Amino acid sequence: MDNNHAKLILQAYRPGGEDASDSFFSEALEQARLDPSLGRWFAEQQAFDSRMRQVLESIMPPRQLRDTVLLTQKITPFSRWARHRKPTNAILLAAAACIGILLTVGSLLRPVADRDKNHASTFAALTNQVLDLKRHDLINLGEMSSDPAKLRAWLAERGAPSDFQVPPGLRGVPSLGCQSYVINDVKVSLVCFTLGQDQIVHLFIMDKDAIKDAPTDAKPSIRTDDGVAFVTWSAGGKSYVLTGDNVNEDILRRIINAA
Repeated sequence: MDNNHAKLILQAYRPGGEDASDSFFSEALEQARLDPSLGRWFAEQQAFDSRMRQVLESIMPPRQLRDTVLLTQKITPFSRWARHRKPTNAILLAAAACIGILLTVGSLLRPVADRDKNHASTFAALTNQVLDLKRHDLINLGEMSSDPAKLRAWLAERGAPSDFQVPPGLRGVPSLGCQSYVINDVKVSLVCFTLGQDQIVHLFIMDKDAIKDAPTDAKPSIRTDDGVAFVTWSAGGKSYVLTGDNVNEDILRRIINAA
């Protein structure tokens, strides 16, 4: 397991110590203990997660919200006239408070890469931004599983692309997990695969119709930019970007062209 693999796992480790006995984290925790640079990163990550938890715990709903919600949950037979009455101010206040809390929490927790929203959602711009996630070590996983069906279901629940095709060289390869992003108002799915002990492959998927200039040719284009090897292509109504850790153009070519 290399540090990038360990980071993907440790990002899911809760700061309160609830996961200390979970064997899923054992190897990554041991690596963080032995590797000073990974240990520093993990300490910073835990500190950030702890601050985030404190912020969320500090969000307090209005005092009357609980009583109002309980009141509205009472089951009462309404007449036809009552069904068409406008909501009371109390109910409107409760609804507004709930919406405010959800928006606050969502803005803190949602993994959004939405820089340059005013720019056109071109395929080149989207490709550059998903590669930036890798370049700057910002990839994290919202769901960790080796079960492809579970990952697709998780993505579908969030409205992210889930009916994609996996490249031939990744079929049967264990998945590590997935994540969903919103980039320039385009929903993007990410699925990570473990090729070997030190190799993780990142497959980004977007709906082709959501991109203004998505390539119509299904033929993959393999290249390297700023030291990062990647492949782009479109097929079956989806556009793809494939990159990874410790992978080069030859490895990506084998993944794409595998029989």
